[in-house]
Order: sequence, then structure tokens, then C-alpha cells
Amino acid sequence: MRIAFLTLGCKVNSYETDKMKNKFIEAGDYIVSFEEEADIYLVNTCTVTNIADRKSRQMLHRAKKKNPQALIVATGCYVDSALAKDEQDESVDLFVPNDQKNAIVTLVKQAWQQNVADAVQSENGVP
Repeated sequence: MRIAFLTLGCKVNSYETDKMKNKFIEAGDYIVSFEEEADIYLVNTCTVTNIADRKSRQMLHRAKKKNPQALIVATGCYVDSALAKDEQDESVDLFVPNDQKNAIVTLVKQAWQQNVADAVQSENGVP
């Protein structure tokens, strides 16, 4: 899979994004620029301020516009905040809270397989 990462916020997020990238590379995936077309867009979000919150949402929406068939994954503080408030975002296919980042590869691959299965059913006219 081709995975694009975008990191918003603090140095901790940058460090964690690097760790996630390495895990995906070890799993045989390819890392591409966020500006390229990818199968998966993973945004490590921030929510320190209202502006950071808005930028997180904007980047998630931008990824969905780039490739509507891609799996859009949000992780980081914005996710924890949104889940606590029971907020939904139609552009995000998978929310990964901070306490589940260590399982990111497994969670993303499961969501990717479901995404592909849903697309095949849709193509075949199965509701």
C-alpha cells in the first residue's frame, strides 16, 4: 500500500509519526508524500488550539478530496477530543486514539481490507 503521512502539532507527534512510518515500512508498505496520490492518508492531528483543531479537520478533508477512494486515518489529540465529544467527521474512515497508536498497522490494515471489500460489493451492486 502507498501511505501518505501528515503531522500537525508538537515534537511528540513528529516522533510518533516517524515510529508509525517505520512500522509500515517493516510491514512492506511504501511511504509517499502527502501531496501524492496514496491508498491511505494518515494525519497525526493536534488540538492544542481552535486553529489547530480546524487545521486538523482541513487536512483530513483535503486528503479525502485528493483520493475519495483512499482510506483516511486520523490519529492524535484531535481524535481523542472528537471521540470524547462524540463528534463525527464524514471524511475520516478510521479514528485511532492515542492509546491505540502502537496497534496502528493492524488497525489500518483491517480497515483497508474492509474498505476494499465494501468497494467490491458496491461495484457488484451489493448493498
